[in-house]
Amino acid sequence: MDMTEHKKIRILNEFRTQLIHFLDEIIEQFPLETDFVLIRLFLKDLPATDIIGRFIRDLLPLKNEVDKRNESFFLENTILYTGGQVQTSKIDHIKSLWTSNKLDANDKKVIWDWMDLFMKLADTYHKSFGYIKTWEPITV
Repeated sequence: MDMTEHKKIRILNEFRTQLIHFLDEIIEQFPLETDFVLIRLFLKDLPATDIIGRFIRDLLPLKNEVDKRNESFFLENTILYTGGQVQTSKIDHIKSLWTSNKLDANDKKVIWDWMDLFMKLADTYHKSFGYIKTWEPITV
């Protein structure tokens, strides 16, 4: 395996591993929110290329919102919560956790830090290898 392929696999594996760790922390923070457990189970078995491919296509363009700590990233962008057939009520509920008293300023900082990491990994992959096949932006 050449160095380019090795770097690609390393970023893919790191992205998936860190996303699972993030979800573990969210599950610990919200043990009664079973949807997070289902998301974790779903993502654990999804190909890493699909996970980072969707992130690069749909969320990396919103990096500026994360950099500026713009809460609209969590509150107005349904793309963060969808990917299958998710009920609007579930999306609204997950969004409401951000504004609830269940997250203090430190909790939010930790979540932003996670988003920084995902953006960095996705950006590194995208700059090095471009879009993942079948996850290119849809052009109209």
